[in-house]
Amino acid sequence: MALGVNTGDYLKPSLFDAQSVEILRGPQSAIQGPNSLIGAIFINYNRPEFGNNEGRFRAEYGEDDTYNLGFVQNIGLVDDTLAIRVVAETRQSEGDIVNTTTGSEDVQRIDEENLRLMLRYSPFEDDKLLVDASYLHTDSDSNPFALAVAPSGGDIFDRQQPFSVDDSYPFTFDQFDLEAELELSENWKLSSVTGYTDFEVEQGFDGDLSAFDFLAVEGLIAEELLSQEIRVNYSGDKISALAGFFYSDGDYQNGFSGSGLFPDPFGNLAPFNTISRNDENIEQIALFGQLSYDFTDRLNLTVGLRANEETRTVKNFADNNGFISDLEADETFDQIIPSASIAYEINELTTIGVKYGRGVQAGGIAFAVFLGQSAPYEEEFIDNYEVFLRYHTADGRFIFNLNAYYTDWTDQQVTTTIPGGFPGFDDLVVNAGESSLYGVETEVEWRLGENLGTFLSFGYNTTEFEEVVLNGVDLSGQRFPQSPEYNFAIGFNYAPESGLFASGTFSYVDSAFTDIAAPNLTTVSSRELLSGRLGYSKDWWKIYIWGTNLLDDEYELGLFDGTAFGLGGAYGRPGNPRTLGVGMDLNW
Repeated sequence: MALGVNTGDYLKPSLFDAQSVEILRGPQSAIQGPNSLIGAIFINYNRPEFGNNEGRFRAEYGEDDTYNLGFVQNIGLVDDTLAIRVVAETRQSEGDIVNTTTGSEDVQRIDEENLRLMLRYSPFEDDKLLVDASYLHTDSDSNPFALAVAPSGGDIFDRQQPFSVDDSYPFTFDQFDLEAELELSENWKLSSVTGYTDFEVEQGFDGDLSAFDFLAVEGLIAEELLSQEIRVNYSGDKISALAGFFYSDGDYQNGFSGSGLFPDPFGNLAPFNTISRNDENIEQIALFGQLSYDFTDRLNLTVGLRANEETRTVKNFADNNGFISDLEADETFDQIIPSASIAYEINELTTIGVKYGRGVQAGGIAFAVFLGQSAPYEEEFIDNYEVFLRYHTADGRFIFNLNAYYTDWTDQQVTTTIPGGFPGFDDLVVNAGESSLYGVETEVEWRLGENLGTFLSFGYNTTEFEEVVLNGVDLSGQRFPQSPEYNFAIGFNYAPESGLFASGTFSYVDSAFTDIAAPNLTTVSSRELLSGRLGYSKDWWKIYIWGTNLLDDEYELGLFDGTAFGLGGAYGRPGNPRTLGVGMDLNW
Protein backbone atom coordinates (compact mmCIF):
# COMPACT_ATOMS: atom_id res chain seq x y z
CA MET A 1 0.00 0.00 0.00
CA ALA A 2 1.20 3.48 -0.83
CA LEU A 3 1.09 6.15 1.88
CA GLY A 4 -0.94 9.31 1.34
CA VAL A 5 0.47 12.62 0.14
CA ASN A 6 1.05 14.14 3.62
CA THR A 7 1.38 11.03 5.76
CA GLY A 8 5.01 10.46 4.82
CA ASP A 9 6.01 13.89 6.20
CA TYR A 10 4.91 12.87 9.70
CA LEU A 11 4.88 9.08 9.97
CA LYS A 12 8.26 7.52 10.71
CA PRO A 13 7.73 3.83 9.96
CA SER A 14 9.15 1.45 12.53
CA LEU A 15 11.55 -1.36 11.62
CA PHE A 16 10.77 -3.29 14.79
CA ASP A 17 9.79 -6.85 13.78
CA ALA A 18 10.46 -6.05 10.11
CA GLN A 19 11.50 -9.00 7.97
CA SER A 20 13.14 -6.94 5.22
CA VAL A 21 13.30 -3.52 3.56
CA GLU A 22 13.35 -3.34 -0.24
CA ILE A 23 14.63 -0.25 -2.05
CA LEU A 24 13.73 -0.10 -5.75
CA ARG A 25 15.83 2.59 -7.42
CA GLY A 26 14.71 4.65 -10.37
CA PRO A 27 11.16 5.07 -11.69
CA GLN A 28 8.84 2.17 -10.86
CA SER A 29 5.81 3.86 -12.38
CA ALA A 30 4.96 1.14 -14.90
CA ILE A 31 4.17 -1.43 -12.20
CA GLN A 32 3.94 0.49 -8.91
CA GLY A 33 2.16 3.62 -10.18
CA PRO A 34 2.99 7.34 -10.57
CA ASN A 35 3.70 7.72 -6.83
CA SER A 36 6.95 5.82 -7.50
CA LEU A 37 8.31 8.52 -9.84
CA ILE A 38 11.91 8.14 -8.64
CA GLY A 39 11.75 4.86 -6.71
CA ALA A 40 9.86 2.85 -4.13
CA ILE A 41 10.55 1.54 -0.63
CA PHE A 42 8.76 -1.52 0.75
CA ILE A 43 8.83 -2.41 4.44
CA ASN A 44 7.90 -6.07 4.83
CA TYR A 45 6.88 -6.99 8.37
CA ASN A 46 6.99 -10.52 9.72
CA ARG A 47 3.68 -12.28 9.09
CA PRO A 48 1.90 -14.53 11.59
CA GLU A 49 3.25 -18.08 11.60
CA PHE A 50 1.22 -21.23 12.04
CA GLY A 51 2.05 -23.59 14.89
CA ASN A 52 4.21 -21.43 17.16
CA ASN A 53 3.80 -19.04 20.08
CA GLU A 54 7.14 -17.26 19.94
CA GLY A 55 7.54 -13.74 21.28
CA ARG A 56 10.04 -10.97 21.92
CA PHE A 57 10.52 -8.00 24.23
CA ARG A 58 12.99 -5.17 23.65
CA ALA A 59 13.83 -2.27 25.99
CA GLU A 60 16.30 0.56 25.38
CA TYR A 61 17.17 3.67 27.37
CA GLY A 62 19.48 6.54 26.47
CA GLU A 63 20.38 10.18 26.97
CA ASP A 64 17.80 12.97 26.61
CA ASP A 65 15.34 10.67 28.37
CA THR A 66 15.23 8.44 25.31
CA TYR A 67 13.57 5.07 25.63
CA ASN A 68 12.13 2.50 23.26
CA LEU A 69 9.95 -0.43 24.27
CA GLY A 70 8.80 -3.13 21.88
CA PHE A 71 6.73 -6.29 22.32
CA VAL A 72 5.74 -8.95 19.78
CA GLN A 73 3.74 -12.14 20.30
CA ASN A 74 2.88 -14.75 17.69
CA ILE A 75 -0.13 -16.98 18.47
CA GLY A 76 -0.88 -20.08 16.43
CA LEU A 77 -4.60 -20.54 16.94
CA VAL A 78 -5.30 -23.44 14.57
CA ASP A 79 -2.51 -25.60 13.13
CA ASP A 80 -1.78 -24.77 9.48
CA THR A 81 -4.95 -22.67 9.31
CA LEU A 82 -5.08 -19.61 11.57
CA ALA A 83 -2.50 -17.45 13.36
CA ILE A 84 -2.26 -13.90 14.68
CA ARG A 85 0.66 -11.61 15.52
CA VAL A 86 0.51 -8.67 17.94
CA VAL A 87 3.20 -5.97 17.88
CA ALA A 88 3.25 -2.99 20.27
CA GLU A 89 5.92 -0.32 20.47
CA THR A 90 6.58 3.05 22.07
CA ARG A 91 9.35 5.51 21.16
CA GLN A 92 10.09 8.43 23.48
CA SER A 93 12.73 11.18 23.71
CA GLU A 94 12.86 14.76 24.93
CA GLY A 95 15.46 15.81 22.37
CA ASP A 96 17.84 18.64 23.24
CA ILE A 97 16.30 21.85 21.80
CA VAL A 98 15.09 24.28 24.46
CA ASN A 99 12.53 27.06 24.08
CA THR A 100 14.12 29.98 25.91
CA THR A 101 10.83 31.91 26.05
CA THR A 102 8.39 29.29 27.34
CA GLY A 103 10.98 27.15 29.15
CA SER A 104 9.98 23.95 27.30
CA GLU A 105 12.82 21.42 27.22
CA ASP A 106 11.17 18.87 24.92
CA VAL A 107 10.86 20.93 21.73
CA GLN A 108 12.51 18.15 19.70
CA ARG A 109 10.46 15.44 21.36
CA ILE A 110 9.60 11.98 20.09
CA ASP A 111 6.39 10.69 21.64
CA GLU A 112 4.89 7.84 19.66
CA GLU A 113 2.93 4.63 20.21
CA ASN A 114 2.47 1.98 17.52
CA LEU A 115 0.18 -1.05 17.43
CA ARG A 116 0.14 -3.70 14.69
CA LEU A 117 -2.43 -6.52 14.63
CA MET A 118 -1.98 -9.15 11.92
CA LEU A 119 -3.94 -12.24 11.00
CA ARG A 120 -3.10 -15.06 8.57
CA TYR A 121 -5.72 -17.54 7.38
CA SER A 122 -5.31 -20.59 5.14
CA PRO A 123 -8.65 -22.41 4.81
CA PHE A 124 -7.32 -25.32 2.74
CA GLU A 125 -4.62 -27.81 3.66
CA ASP A 126 -2.87 -27.37 0.32
CA ASP A 127 -2.27 -23.62 1.03
CA LYS A 128 -3.72 -22.65 -2.35
CA LEU A 129 -5.57 -19.74 -0.72
CA LEU A 130 -3.77 -17.48 1.74
CA VAL A 131 -5.41 -14.45 3.35
CA ASP A 132 -3.56 -11.79 5.38
CA ALA A 133 -5.32 -9.00 7.25
CA SER A 134 -3.53 -6.27 9.19
CA TYR A 135 -4.32 -3.16 11.19
CA LEU A 136 -1.76 -0.49 12.07
CA HIS A 137 -2.42 2.34 14.51
CA THR A 138 -0.02 5.17 15.35
CA ASP A 139 -0.65 7.85 17.96
CA SER A 140 1.96 10.60 18.07
CA ASP A 141 2.70 13.86 19.87
CA SER A 142 6.16 14.16 18.31
CA ASN A 143 7.58 17.33 16.79
CA PRO A 144 9.16 16.32 13.46
CA PHE A 145 9.87 19.94 12.50
CA ALA A 146 11.70 21.22 15.60
CA LEU A 147 13.47 24.46 14.63
CA ALA A 148 16.45 26.21 16.19
CA VAL A 149 17.36 29.88 15.82
CA ALA A 150 20.89 31.16 16.32
CA PRO A 151 21.16 33.45 19.40
CA SER A 152 23.26 36.59 19.23
CA GLY A 153 26.85 35.53 18.68
CA GLY A 154 25.92 31.85 18.33
CA ASP A 155 24.57 29.37 15.83
CA ILE A 156 21.73 26.85 15.60
CA PHE A 157 23.88 24.26 17.40
CA ASP A 158 23.21 26.19 20.58
CA ARG A 159 19.89 24.35 20.06
CA GLN A 160 17.62 27.17 21.17
CA GLN A 161 14.39 28.67 19.90
CA PRO A 162 12.83 31.90 21.21
CA PHE A 163 9.24 31.28 20.06
CA SER A 164 6.35 32.53 22.15
CA VAL A 165 4.30 29.47 21.15
CA ASP A 166 5.42 25.87 21.57
CA ASP A 167 5.22 23.82 18.38
CA SER A 168 2.59 21.09 18.41
CA TYR A 169 1.86 18.45 15.74
CA PRO A 170 -0.16 15.61 17.33
CA PHE A 171 -1.46 13.09 14.81
CA THR A 172 -3.23 9.75 14.52
CA PHE A 173 -2.81 7.25 11.71
CA ASP A 174 -4.85 4.12 11.00
CA GLN A 175 -4.23 1.63 8.22
CA PHE A 176 -6.30 -1.41 7.26
CA ASP A 177 -4.96 -3.92 4.78
CA LEU A 178 -6.46 -7.09 3.32
CA GLU A 179 -4.36 -9.31 1.05
CA ALA A 180 -5.45 -12.53 -0.64
CA GLU A 181 -3.45 -14.87 -2.84
CA LEU A 182 -5.03 -17.77 -4.74
CA GLU A 183 -3.00 -20.39 -6.59
CA LEU A 184 -5.11 -21.23 -9.64
CA SER A 185 -2.71 -23.83 -11.04
CA GLU A 186 0.96 -24.67 -11.15
CA ASN A 187 1.57 -21.66 -13.43
CA TRP A 188 -1.20 -19.18 -12.56
CA LYS A 189 -1.77 -17.09 -9.45
CA LEU A 190 -4.36 -14.44 -8.56
CA SER A 191 -3.74 -11.81 -5.87
CA SER A 192 -5.66 -8.89 -4.39
CA VAL A 193 -4.66 -6.02 -2.09
CA THR A 194 -7.33 -3.82 -0.52
CA GLY A 195 -6.23 -0.91 1.63
CA TYR A 196 -7.62 2.01 3.61
CA THR A 197 -5.68 4.70 5.48
CA ASP A 198 -6.90 7.55 7.67
CA PHE A 199 -4.52 10.31 8.83
CA GLU A 200 -5.16 13.51 10.79
CA VAL A 201 -2.77 16.03 12.34
CA GLU A 202 -3.50 19.20 14.31
CA GLN A 203 -0.88 21.93 14.03
CA GLY A 204 0.03 24.78 16.32
CA PHE A 205 3.12 26.95 15.85
CA ASP A 206 4.59 30.43 16.13
CA GLY A 207 3.94 32.33 12.90
CA ASP A 208 6.45 35.14 13.51
CA LEU A 209 9.37 33.06 14.88
CA SER A 210 10.00 35.47 17.75
CA ALA A 211 9.64 35.80 21.52
CA PHE A 212 6.81 38.29 21.00
CA ASP A 213 3.19 37.19 20.92
CA PHE A 214 2.56 38.57 17.42
CA LEU A 215 1.08 35.64 15.55
CA ALA A 216 0.00 32.13 16.53
CA VAL A 217 -1.22 29.76 13.84
CA GLU A 218 -3.44 26.69 14.08
CA GLY A 219 -3.85 24.18 11.29
CA LEU A 220 -5.41 20.86 10.35
CA ILE A 221 -4.34 18.25 7.80
CA ALA A 222 -6.51 15.20 7.15
CA GLU A 223 -6.50 12.55 4.48
CA GLU A 224 -8.34 9.35 3.65
CA LEU A 225 -7.15 6.94 0.99
CA LEU A 226 -8.92 3.84 -0.33
CA SER A 227 -7.15 1.58 -2.83
CA GLN A 228 -7.73 -1.71 -4.60
CA GLU A 229 -5.29 -3.70 -6.71
CA ILE A 230 -5.80 -7.04 -8.47
CA ARG A 231 -3.00 -8.94 -10.19
CA VAL A 232 -2.82 -12.11 -12.28
CA ASN A 233 0.62 -13.75 -12.45
CA TYR A 234 1.87 -16.40 -14.86
CA SER A 235 5.14 -18.28 -14.49
CA GLY A 236 6.40 -20.64 -17.18
CA ASP A 237 9.67 -22.12 -18.41
CA LYS A 238 10.60 -19.18 -20.62
CA ILE A 239 7.85 -16.64 -19.96
CA SER A 240 6.65 -14.95 -16.80
CA ALA A 241 3.98 -12.27 -16.92
CA LEU A 242 1.55 -10.26 -14.86
CA ALA A 243 -1.49 -8.16 -15.62
CA GLY A 244 -3.23 -5.90 -13.13
CA PHE A 245 -5.94 -3.37 -12.35
CA PHE A 246 -5.56 -0.54 -9.84
CA TYR A 247 -8.01 1.98 -8.37
CA SER A 248 -7.59 4.55 -5.62
CA ASP A 249 -9.66 7.39 -4.24
CA GLY A 250 -8.06 9.90 -1.88
CA ASP A 251 -9.54 12.90 -0.06
CA TYR A 252 -7.00 15.46 1.19
CA GLN A 253 -7.80 18.45 3.37
CA ASN A 254 -5.69 21.16 4.94
CA GLY A 255 -6.64 24.41 6.58
CA PHE A 256 -5.07 27.18 8.67
CA SER A 257 -6.17 30.09 10.77
CA GLY A 258 -4.21 32.85 12.45
CA SER A 259 -4.41 36.48 13.41
CA GLY A 260 -1.88 39.03 14.61
CA LEU A 261 1.18 40.66 13.05
CA PHE A 262 3.45 39.15 10.41
CA PRO A 263 6.74 40.41 8.92
CA ASP A 264 6.26 41.76 5.39
CA PRO A 265 8.94 41.51 2.66
CA PHE A 266 10.32 44.92 3.74
CA GLY A 267 10.97 43.91 7.36
CA ASN A 268 7.93 45.70 8.78
CA LEU A 269 5.10 44.17 10.79
CA ALA A 270 1.79 44.10 8.97
CA PRO A 271 -1.67 43.14 10.30
CA PHE A 272 -2.45 39.52 9.51
CA ASN A 273 -5.76 37.68 9.65
CA THR A 274 -6.29 34.53 7.64
CA ILE A 275 -8.60 31.57 7.34
CA SER A 276 -7.80 29.06 4.64
CA ARG A 277 -9.12 25.65 3.66
CA ASN A 278 -8.08 23.49 0.74
CA ASP A 279 -9.88 20.26 -0.24
CA GLU A 280 -8.58 17.97 -2.96
CA ASN A 281 -9.82 14.66 -4.31
CA ILE A 282 -7.41 12.49 -6.30
CA GLU A 283 -8.81 9.52 -8.18
CA GLN A 284 -6.57 7.08 -10.03
CA ILE A 285 -7.48 4.17 -12.26
CA ALA A 286 -4.96 2.07 -14.16
CA LEU A 287 -4.36 -1.07 -16.19
CA PHE A 288 -0.81 -2.39 -16.17
CA GLY A 289 1.23 -5.39 -17.19
CA GLN A 290 4.72 -6.83 -17.43
CA LEU A 291 6.20 -9.58 -19.60
CA SER A 292 9.54 -11.29 -19.08
CA TYR A 293 10.95 -13.62 -21.77
CA ASP A 294 14.10 -15.78 -21.71
CA PHE A 295 15.46 -15.82 -25.26
CA THR A 296 18.19 -18.19 -24.09
CA ASP A 297 19.41 -19.52 -20.76
CA ARG A 298 21.46 -16.32 -20.48
CA LEU A 299 19.49 -13.56 -22.22
CA ASN A 300 16.29 -12.09 -20.75
CA LEU A 301 14.02 -9.27 -21.92
CA THR A 302 11.44 -7.63 -19.63
CA VAL A 303 8.93 -4.99 -20.74
CA GLY A 304 6.21 -3.23 -18.77
CA LEU A 305 3.40 -0.82 -19.57
CA ARG A 306 0.86 1.14 -17.51
CA ALA A 307 -2.15 3.10 -18.74
CA ASN A 308 -3.00 5.53 -15.95
CA GLU A 309 -5.78 8.10 -15.58
CA GLU A 310 -5.65 10.57 -12.71
CA THR A 311 -8.36 13.13 -11.94
CA ARG A 312 -7.74 15.94 -9.44
CA THR A 313 -10.57 18.10 -8.11
CA VAL A 314 -9.62 21.07 -5.93
CA LYS A 315 -11.68 23.48 -3.84
CA ASN A 316 -9.94 26.32 -2.01
CA PHE A 317 -11.35 29.03 0.24
CA ALA A 318 -9.22 31.78 1.77
CA ASP A 319 -9.96 34.96 3.69
CA ASN A 320 -6.78 36.99 4.01
CA ASN A 321 -7.29 40.30 5.79
CA GLY A 322 -10.73 40.56 4.23
CA PHE A 323 -9.65 39.57 0.72
CA ILE A 324 -11.70 36.47 -0.07
CA SER A 325 -10.87 33.91 -2.73
CA ASP A 326 -13.09 30.94 -3.49
CA LEU A 327 -11.60 28.74 -6.19
CA GLU A 328 -12.58 25.44 -7.78
CA ALA A 329 -10.74 23.50 -10.45
CA ASP A 330 -10.49 19.98 -11.81
CA GLU A 331 -8.24 18.38 -14.35
CA THR A 332 -7.65 14.89 -15.72
CA PHE A 333 -4.24 13.53 -16.71
CA ASP A 334 -3.89 10.50 -18.99
CA GLN A 335 -0.53 8.77 -18.96
CA ILE A 336 1.11 5.88 -20.83
CA ILE A 337 4.11 4.69 -18.83
CA PRO A 338 6.56 2.17 -20.36
CA SER A 339 9.60 0.34 -18.99
CA ALA A 340 12.06 -2.19 -20.40
CA SER A 341 15.24 -4.04 -19.43
CA ILE A 342 17.67 -6.49 -21.01
CA ALA A 343 19.85 -8.70 -18.83
CA TYR A 344 22.67 -10.95 -20.04
CA GLU A 345 24.22 -13.61 -17.83
CA ILE A 346 27.90 -13.75 -18.74
CA ASN A 347 28.30 -16.79 -16.49
CA GLU A 348 26.59 -18.20 -13.41
CA LEU A 349 28.21 -15.49 -11.28
CA THR A 350 28.00 -12.32 -13.40
CA THR A 351 25.09 -10.50 -15.04
CA ILE A 352 25.14 -7.24 -17.00
CA GLY A 353 22.22 -5.30 -18.42
CA VAL A 354 20.52 -2.08 -19.41
CA LYS A 355 17.22 -0.61 -18.19
CA TYR A 356 14.85 2.11 -19.27
CA GLY A 357 12.02 3.51 -17.17
CA ARG A 358 9.62 6.41 -17.56
CA GLY A 359 8.20 8.21 -14.57
CA VAL A 360 5.22 10.56 -14.53
CA GLN A 361 3.61 12.73 -11.89
CA ALA A 362 0.39 14.63 -12.45
CA GLY A 363 0.09 18.38 -12.22
CA GLY A 364 -2.28 20.37 -10.02
CA ILE A 365 -2.76 23.67 -8.23
CA ALA A 366 -0.53 24.90 -5.40
CA PHE A 367 -1.73 27.37 -2.76
CA ALA A 368 0.25 29.81 -0.64
CA VAL A 369 -2.22 29.69 2.22
CA PHE A 370 -1.02 32.67 4.30
CA LEU A 371 -0.52 35.02 1.36
CA GLY A 372 -3.69 33.91 -0.43
CA GLN A 373 -2.04 33.12 -3.74
CA SER A 374 -2.41 30.13 -6.03
CA ALA A 375 -0.82 28.87 -9.23
CA PRO A 376 -1.34 25.82 -11.46
CA TYR A 377 1.53 23.53 -12.42
CA GLU A 378 1.88 20.91 -15.14
CA GLU A 379 2.85 17.24 -15.24
CA GLU A 380 6.49 16.25 -14.88
CA PHE A 381 8.21 13.41 -16.74
CA ILE A 382 11.48 11.57 -16.31
CA ASP A 383 13.23 9.19 -18.67
CA ASN A 384 15.77 7.09 -16.81
CA TYR A 385 18.53 5.09 -18.52
CA GLU A 386 20.65 2.67 -16.54
CA VAL A 387 23.52 0.23 -17.05
CA PHE A 388 24.07 -2.38 -14.32
CA LEU A 389 26.46 -5.12 -13.25
CA ARG A 390 25.68 -7.88 -10.73
CA TYR A 391 28.36 -10.25 -9.43
CA HIS A 392 28.49 -12.80 -6.62
CA THR A 393 30.85 -15.62 -5.75
CA ALA A 394 29.75 -19.23 -6.01
CA ASP A 395 29.39 -19.55 -2.23
CA GLY A 396 27.48 -16.26 -1.98
CA ARG A 397 29.97 -14.77 0.46
CA PHE A 398 30.87 -11.83 -1.78
CA ILE A 399 28.34 -9.65 -3.64
CA PHE A 400 29.14 -6.67 -5.87
CA ASN A 401 26.53 -4.42 -7.55
CA LEU A 402 27.21 -1.44 -9.80
CA ASN A 403 24.71 0.98 -11.38
CA ALA A 404 25.38 3.92 -13.72
CA TYR A 405 22.39 6.06 -14.64
CA TYR A 406 21.28 9.13 -16.56
CA THR A 407 17.90 10.80 -16.04
CA ASP A 408 16.34 13.37 -18.36
CA TRP A 409 13.75 15.35 -16.39
CA THR A 410 11.14 17.39 -18.28
CA ASP A 411 8.90 20.00 -16.61
CA GLN A 412 10.30 19.09 -13.18
CA GLN A 413 8.04 20.28 -10.38
CA VAL A 414 10.10 22.58 -8.14
CA THR A 415 8.68 23.77 -4.81
CA THR A 416 9.70 27.24 -3.66
CA THR A 417 8.57 29.65 -0.96
CA ILE A 418 7.37 32.87 -2.52
CA PRO A 419 8.80 36.19 -1.21
CA GLY A 420 7.32 37.18 2.13
CA GLY A 421 5.85 33.73 2.75
CA PHE A 422 6.27 31.13 5.47
CA PRO A 423 8.36 28.11 4.37
CA GLY A 424 6.25 24.98 4.09
CA PHE A 425 2.98 26.91 3.95
CA ASP A 426 3.46 29.62 1.32
CA ASP A 427 5.04 27.28 -1.21
CA LEU A 428 4.13 27.28 -4.88
CA VAL A 429 5.20 24.75 -7.51
CA VAL A 430 6.99 25.83 -10.68
CA ASN A 431 7.79 23.61 -13.66
CA ALA A 432 11.47 23.73 -14.60
CA GLY A 433 11.75 23.40 -18.38
CA GLU A 434 14.64 20.92 -18.46
CA SER A 435 16.63 19.16 -15.75
CA SER A 436 19.05 16.27 -15.66
CA LEU A 437 20.89 14.05 -13.25
CA TYR A 438 23.43 11.31 -13.68
CA GLY A 439 25.67 9.31 -11.45
CA VAL A 440 27.02 5.98 -10.32
CA GLU A 441 26.45 3.88 -7.24
CA THR A 442 28.06 0.70 -6.01
CA GLU A 443 27.45 -1.77 -3.20
CA VAL A 444 29.67 -4.48 -1.75
CA GLU A 445 28.73 -7.16 0.77
CA TRP A 446 31.40 -9.55 2.06
CA ARG A 447 30.77 -12.34 4.53
CA LEU A 448 34.21 -12.96 6.05
CA GLY A 449 33.14 -15.85 8.23
CA GLU A 450 30.12 -17.65 9.59
CA ASN A 451 29.37 -14.81 12.01
CA LEU A 452 31.15 -11.76 10.52
CA GLY A 453 29.95 -9.64 7.60
CA THR A 454 30.94 -6.26 6.17
CA PHE A 455 29.39 -3.89 3.66
CA LEU A 456 30.37 -0.79 1.71
CA SER A 457 28.41 1.58 -0.50
CA PHE A 458 29.40 4.62 -2.55
CA GLY A 459 27.34 7.04 -4.61
CA TYR A 460 28.18 9.96 -6.89
CA ASN A 461 25.38 12.16 -8.18
CA THR A 462 25.34 15.25 -10.42
CA THR A 463 22.16 17.28 -10.86
CA GLU A 464 21.41 20.43 -12.85
CA PHE A 465 18.46 22.68 -13.61
CA GLU A 466 19.04 23.42 -17.29
CA GLU A 467 16.05 25.75 -17.62
CA VAL A 468 14.31 27.24 -14.58
CA VAL A 469 13.05 30.72 -13.63
CA LEU A 470 11.71 31.32 -10.10
CA ASN A 471 10.16 34.62 -9.01
CA GLY A 472 11.65 36.27 -12.10
CA VAL A 473 15.19 35.03 -11.41
CA ASP A 474 16.95 32.69 -13.85
CA LEU A 475 18.49 29.91 -11.76
CA SER A 476 19.58 27.69 -14.64
CA GLY A 477 22.76 25.79 -13.95
CA GLN A 478 22.06 25.22 -10.25
CA ARG A 479 21.99 21.82 -8.57
CA PHE A 480 18.79 20.37 -7.13
CA PRO A 481 17.99 21.22 -3.49
CA GLN A 482 18.80 18.48 -0.97
CA SER A 483 21.02 16.75 -3.53
CA PRO A 484 24.49 15.97 -2.13
CA GLU A 485 27.13 15.06 -4.68
CA TYR A 486 28.77 12.22 -2.75
CA ASN A 487 27.68 9.69 -0.18
CA PHE A 488 29.58 6.82 1.36
CA ALA A 489 28.96 4.16 4.00
CA ILE A 490 30.91 1.28 5.49
CA GLY A 491 30.03 -1.09 8.30
CA PHE A 492 30.30 -4.50 9.86
CA ASN A 493 28.20 -6.95 11.85
CA TYR A 494 29.58 -9.67 14.11
CA ALA A 495 26.74 -11.86 15.41
CA PRO A 496 27.57 -15.31 16.81
CA GLU A 497 24.79 -17.50 18.20
CA SER A 498 25.94 -16.64 21.71
CA GLY A 499 28.66 -14.56 23.34
CA LEU A 500 30.04 -11.14 22.46
CA PHE A 501 28.46 -9.40 19.47
CA ALA A 502 29.09 -6.02 17.83
CA SER A 503 28.05 -3.90 14.86
CA GLY A 504 28.94 -0.46 13.55
CA THR A 505 28.30 1.88 10.63
CA PHE A 506 30.11 4.98 9.42
CA SER A 507 28.45 7.16 6.79
CA TYR A 508 29.42 10.37 4.99
CA VAL A 509 27.03 12.65 3.10
CA ASP A 510 28.27 15.65 1.13
CA SER A 511 26.97 19.18 1.67
CA ALA A 512 23.89 20.45 -0.16
CA PHE A 513 21.45 23.36 0.04
CA THR A 514 17.80 23.39 1.13
CA ASP A 515 16.22 26.32 -0.75
CA ILE A 516 16.90 26.87 -4.45
CA ALA A 517 16.08 30.58 -4.06
CA ALA A 518 18.78 31.03 -1.39
CA PRO A 519 21.43 28.34 -1.99
CA ASN A 520 24.29 30.09 -0.21
CA LEU A 521 22.30 30.95 2.91
CA THR A 522 20.69 27.52 3.20
CA THR A 523 23.71 25.29 2.51
CA VAL A 524 23.84 22.46 5.04
CA SER A 525 27.19 21.05 6.05
CA SER A 526 28.46 17.60 5.18
CA ARG A 527 27.96 15.01 7.87
CA GLU A 528 30.07 12.15 9.20
CA LEU A 529 28.00 9.81 11.34
CA LEU A 530 29.25 6.83 13.32
CA SER A 531 26.89 4.51 15.17
CA GLY A 532 27.45 1.20 16.88
CA ARG A 533 26.31 -1.51 19.25
CA LEU A 534 28.26 -3.83 21.55
CA GLY A 535 26.75 -6.54 23.71
CA TYR A 536 26.55 -10.09 24.97
CA SER A 537 23.95 -12.74 24.11
CA LYS A 538 23.16 -16.16 25.56
CA ASP A 539 20.29 -18.51 24.87
CA TRP A 540 17.09 -16.41 25.07
CA TRP A 541 18.51 -13.03 26.17
CA LYS A 542 20.98 -10.33 25.17
CA ILE A 543 22.17 -7.04 26.67
CA TYR A 544 24.05 -4.28 24.90
CA ILE A 545 25.21 -0.67 24.83
CA TRP A 546 24.46 1.50 21.82
CA GLY A 547 25.42 4.90 20.47
CA THR A 548 24.46 7.20 17.61
CA ASN A 549 26.53 10.07 16.17
CA LEU A 550 29.47 8.87 18.25
CA LEU A 551 31.73 11.53 16.70
CA ASP A 552 29.26 14.20 17.90
CA ASP A 553 29.23 15.76 14.44
CA GLU A 554 27.31 19.02 14.11
CA TYR A 555 25.17 18.97 10.98
CA GLU A 556 21.91 20.45 9.75
CA LEU A 557 18.93 18.52 8.43
CA GLY A 558 17.63 21.65 6.71
CA LEU A 559 18.11 25.43 6.69
CA PHE A 560 15.65 28.18 5.74
CA ASP A 561 16.02 31.84 4.82
CA GLY A 562 15.24 33.89 7.94
CA THR A 563 15.64 37.36 6.45
CA ALA A 564 11.89 37.63 5.80
CA PHE A 565 11.37 37.27 9.58
CA GLY A 566 13.95 39.85 10.59
CA LEU A 567 16.58 37.20 11.38
CA GLY A 568 20.18 37.86 10.44
CA GLY A 569 20.61 34.60 8.56
CA ALA A 570 19.18 31.13 8.35
CA TYR A 571 17.26 29.10 10.90
CA GLY A 572 16.71 25.39 10.68
CA ARG A 573 16.75 21.87 12.03
CA PRO A 574 19.97 20.66 13.64
CA GLY A 575 20.77 16.97 13.53
CA ASN A 576 20.76 14.94 16.74
CA PRO A 577 23.91 15.11 18.88
CA ARG A 578 25.77 12.09 20.22
CA THR A 579 23.42 9.83 22.16
CA LEU A 580 24.47 6.83 24.27
CA GLY A 581 22.26 4.19 25.83
CA VAL A 582 21.74 0.61 27.00
CA GLY A 583 19.32 -2.07 25.91
CA MET A 584 18.14 -5.63 26.37
CA ASP A 585 16.34 -8.15 24.17
CA LEU A 586 14.36 -11.17 25.41
CA ASN A 587 13.05 -13.99 23.22
CA TRP A 588 10.76 -16.91 24.04
